[in-house]
Amino acid sequence: MKKRYAVIAAVAAAVLCVVITPATASAEPDTLEEVEDELDKKGNEMEKLAEKYNGAREDLKKTEKKIKKIKKQLPKYEKEAEESRKILSDIAYEEYTGGSQLVVAGSALAENPQEAMKRISVLGAINASQGAEISANSSTLKDLLEKKQDLEDLKDEQKKTKSDLKKKKKKLDGQIGELKELREKLGGGGDTGGSGPPPPSGRAGEVVQYAYDQLGDPYGYGQAGPDSFDCSGLTLAAWQQAGVSLYHKASVQREETASVSRSDLAPGDLVFYYSDLHHVALYVGDGKVVHAPQSGDVVKVANMNDMPVHSYGRP
Repeated sequence: MKKRYAVIAAVAAAVLCVVITPATASAEPDTLEEVEDELDKKGNEMEKLAEKYNGAREDLKKTEKKIKKIKKQLPKYEKEAEESRKILSDIAYEEYTGGSQLVVAGSALAENPQEAMKRISVLGAINASQGAEISANSSTLKDLLEKKQDLEDLKDEQKKTKSDLKKKKKKLDGQIGELKELREKLGGGGDTGGSGPPPPSGRAGEVVQYAYDQLGDPYGYGQAGPDSFDCSGLTLAAWQQAGVSLYHKASVQREETASVSRSDLAPGDLVFYYSDLHHVALYVGDGKVVHAPQSGDVVKVANMNDMPVHSYGRP
């Protein structure tokens, strides 16, 4: 019996060890090359997140503009609806004959002006054109209020999406910060990738020169200058110098720009990367681009083919 208890105790101890022994932490990168690789991965994650954030922010702006537009329209139709109620109320009162149907119509005014108008029209107390106008105004007001509510609901969803992306960014920021510290300890650091060819003359030259002026500026999540940029923020800001407005999202910039072939590529054109179009750079000539690569890095010159090219666009 003692032997049996001893065996049971041994098995229990073994199981307990398995349960309470902490899992071995994933090994930290211990060479500069490994740190740079890990930074690239995390930076790529951050850039995808930034593009989603940019899209969510722009969508929210559009929704808020639509709500603002409806709010401007509402007072007019609310005033007309109130005037319609007053007209119908006056008619009902004047036509009062002691318990006629018009009293019933009048009692419906506050709840449903359209229904009240129909009842009064039947009794001949209001003409067709008046009825049509009152009905149209009431219907428009109802539609606007419903549309406003739908947009308010959409706005709440978009704000939540934006908030969720911010939380994910905060977590990635911490991981990238630790990797940057480790890189510095190992003697590494960001660089501007050298220099590109001289900017051309004309409008494209202004765009390219602006990009050159930002070399060394840090990558900034959701930023379009003046002191930090994400990839689409840099191309947006560069082309603003030439009076061209671009959306703050790489995939939308692809839609906004005219397609060009590789052989027709010229300084100032945009180069889009990856199948999901989450990165964009500014072509400066001689097979070089200027871009804001990723979190933890800086605006720099790079070889155009350092990343998988998707397509090219000309603003």
